[in-house]
Amino acid sequence: MDYFGQLLANGLVLGAIYALTAVAFTLVYGVVRLVNFAFGELFMVGAFVTVSLMQDEVKLVGVTVPMPALPFPVAALGAILVTALLGVVVDRIAYRPLRNAPRLAPLITSIAVSVVLQSLAQTIWGAEELPFPTFGLSDFPPIVLFDEIYLSVMDLVVMATAVVAMIGLTLFVSCTRLGRAMRASAEDQTAARLVGVPVNRVVGAAFAIGSGFAALAGLLYAQSYGFAHATMGFLPGLKALTAAVLGGIGSIPGAALGGVVLGLVEALGAGYLPNGSAYKDAISFVLLVLLLYVRPQGLLGRPELNSAGRGSLLGGAGALGPLWVRAMFEKVDGALGRLGHAGAPVAVGALVVAVAVGALLPSDYWLRILTVVVIYGMLASGLNVIVGFAGLLDLGFVAFWAVGSYLTSILFVLVLRGTFGIEPQEVWWLLYLNLPVGGLLAALLAVVLGTPTLRLRGDYLAIMTLGFGEIVRIVAINWVGLTRGPMGIRGIPSPNLFGYPLGSARAQFFVAVVLAAIVLFAIAKLVRSYVGRAWVAIREDEEAAEAMGVPTARYKLYAYAASGFIGGFVGVFYAHYQQYISPLNFSLFENIIILMLIVLGGLGTFIGPMVGAVIWIVFLQVAIDIPFVQAYPETRFALLGVILIALMLFRPQGLAAGARVRLLMAGADRRTAR
Repeated sequence: MDYFGQLLANGLVLGAIYALTAVAFTLVYGVVRLVNFAFGELFMVGAFVTVSLMQDEVKLVGVTVPMPALPFPVAALGAILVTALLGVVVDRIAYRPLRNAPRLAPLITSIAVSVVLQSLAQTIWGAEELPFPTFGLSDFPPIVLFDEIYLSVMDLVVMATAVVAMIGLTLFVSCTRLGRAMRASAEDQTAARLVGVPVNRVVGAAFAIGSGFAALAGLLYAQSYGFAHATMGFLPGLKALTAAVLGGIGSIPGAALGGVVLGLVEALGAGYLPNGSAYKDAISFVLLVLLLYVRPQGLLGRPELNSAGRGSLLGGAGALGPLWVRAMFEKVDGALGRLGHAGAPVAVGALVVAVAVGALLPSDYWLRILTVVVIYGMLASGLNVIVGFAGLLDLGFVAFWAVGSYLTSILFVLVLRGTFGIEPQEVWWLLYLNLPVGGLLAALLAVVLGTPTLRLRGDYLAIMTLGFGEIVRIVAINWVGLTRGPMGIRGIPSPNLFGYPLGSARAQFFVAVVLAAIVLFAIAKLVRSYVGRAWVAIREDEEAAEAMGVPTARYKLYAYAASGFIGGFVGVFYAHYQQYISPLNFSLFENIIILMLIVLGGLGTFIGPMVGAVIWIVFLQVAIDIPFVQAYPETRFALLGVILIALMLFRPQGLAAGARVRLLMAGADRRTAR
């Protein structure tokens, strides 16, 4: 009983923190239908501001700054107010202009805001942990319940704070004028405007309250674990999002229930399951997947929220903002349209240019950079199949990439060399066999993981795929006997052809270009077939596609299989190029980067992923020469985040969106001809 009771108490404390952050997600989602990934970083900001205000001095941007040394309650209140104000500012700058934008633009913007805030936090407070100062309540001895369950005073404060905050918010939403305005805006913003509700102010208030709750959860989490860190909000943010979905995102009681359930399941699973502490994060995501499969809307959610809005993820190919911006992109679209009409000659010309660059570029350093560009361009092209052409928002694509990488690494290093003593050069041909085999294995996994998602739409689909990706990563971390866990697998051989080593930067660039040509050719043939036309029909309007007789479930699985095959195929080459892989290579952040590449270049286009990869990778390298960036390297990601936010505000369809228009027109022309 004492062990079970202690686990129960620990789970309630953890669940209270999850519940507070889950409320932040659910409050904003209920009003504007936005999964704000930046709440994990606001969670972190609340912790950092609290720690800073409680100290005599703190280093900010490397400079020692005197601080007021406030008591914990006052510092906590100040941090909540600062973070709430930050949430309002972020909404005003980044989200409000996108209220009527295509439905993927605000989501990508929230990811970009998350990257900006995390990078700025590393720049301001540094990459090291900031210890949480001791204060009066933390010095009290623990309280013993039933003579066997130990709880610190702060544990009780955490649970009491969560209960009071939940009750207060529920009464606020139910009984106050602003709360009623929030409920009206959540039901129908257009109707709310017609009856005089100031929707923008209401949404701003929702962001302020949600950000305040995230800050409260973050500072309570930081005092429980004793530190604040720039990346501390990432995993708790994911858990809180999981809790919000479990309870029914959009429902405040559901967020509270989801947080408590998640905290209890994690604590009991870690305590009772074999190796449970290592797999406790996976337990959360398994619970999420199972519940979404059985009850897609969550425990207390509304079924109508499990839907995708009409129209494709990023709408048409227009530009927003000032006239000069629109005029500039009209010229770009015209040029891209002419290139798209040229078709095969342009593709051959691009291949010739790539070969010429590989042959003439003297710098091995830049050849390696361009090889990484090609690899990420291929990965983005694979994700583009399912997101850009089929319109299914997948946040678990890295799982397929990991399958190919681990397949070839385990086979060459752990099996052939480690078990049988066979050197890689003796079986050089196995690499080229692993390319399609890795792709097929990843495609099979994609179909298996994609099948449970067929009942889901929109954001719920994205969250379930996120869960699958995290489960695969956590298994890779903890299955040490197969994957070597966090240590990774080293000594993966470079590519070899007929006994000739392809280890030089130039040779590997050429191999990457050949593989990219194969991948892009296959995607082009597939998209221009009847399968591709079915994907585009699903992307543009799934209900209309079903009404026209398209078996949408089957073609969705085709999209998963094709995307997974490319991920596994590229993963095999990636492992041999890097010569080392670990679970860190396949994190959710990597999936987000790949998604950002296709959005940056142009969703649903052939050239967009490569354009995005060039901009992203080359900018990261060029920015190193900026003096401020040399002093604070993290600001590179902040700058890229700002660029992506600006792109979403003025060009949400991506830089190469004109090529997407030409593709759709070409498809329509062929259908007309037939």
